[in-house]
Amino acid sequence: MPRSQSQSVKRRASKSSGPLPPSVERRRQLRRERRRDQLIQAWRIMVFTGSSAALAWIILSAGWTLRSIDQLQVVGSDRLGPDNVAKAGRLQFPLPLLSLKPNTLERRLMAELPVQSVTVQRRLLPPGLEVELKDRRPIAAATRSGAGGTEQGMVDREGHWMPLTVARQGEAPASAVRVQGWIPSRRSTIAKLLEQRDRLGSPLQVIHVAPDGDLSLRTASLGLVKLGSNGALLDQQLNTVVQLTHSLPAQLRGQSDTSIDLSDPSKPELQLPAKAAKKASES
Repeated sequence: MPRSQSQSVKRRASKSSGPLPPSVERRRQLRRERRRDQLIQAWRIMVFTGSSAALAWIILSAGWTLRSIDQLQVVGSDRLGPDNVAKAGRLQFPLPLLSLKPNTLERRLMAELPVQSVTVQRRLLPPGLEVELKDRRPIAAATRSGAGGTEQGMVDREGHWMPLTVARQGEAPASAVRVQGWIPSRRSTIAKLLEQRDRLGSPLQVIHVAPDGDLSLRTASLGLVKLGSNGALLDQQLNTVVQLTHSLPAQLRGQSDTSIDLSDPSKPELQLPAKAAKKASES
């Protein structure tokens, strides 16, 4: 190798092995610190994630479980308790809390229990389940057709059916009205009749629902009043009942063998038994 080239290589080697400029050294130092901080942060995240997962596993496996009905709290009802709720909600213990869906349980309890509203809340510490109920109160005795024949029950002011088994022992309906032949499709109409019972001018005694949905009333003054099946005419029919209660001759009121047909409330018809009708036509 020529002497000039050898000296040039030595000069470059001496330059590369010498101290770096301060700015270059500072950038290298910052990169090393940044890599160290990133490693520390990643380690912290791994430790936190692992600890959280372990804690969640411990809580789920041992803590958030209903082990007995004693952890079920029912508030707001003076007739229904934990046993009623557990049976209606088909709850089986032990029961993992996170497997329980409050909305599903609320719908199930609304369908099975005589309540106006249901609110279900899970409690994690200590593990428990709180069910808030708002009772429905019976307003009239009722019957309906069931698989085993005629079933006795009650209805509330909204017309909902209430089995006797879930009514508070010894609780009587708020009125003397009887609903015969209750069916779900006539619930709202029954509720309206019960609501309007005090304005008819005469005590309402019976609301009768035929299997085909036709409605009839029995009041103390008018006896049997046939309303038919057209719910849109109900307000007009009730107004006519009020008018007839005050205007119908006393001798025609409350006869057990007569009835008033208000299926067309603009044309009330007094229906007499066959013998009375024949006698009236002959006279």
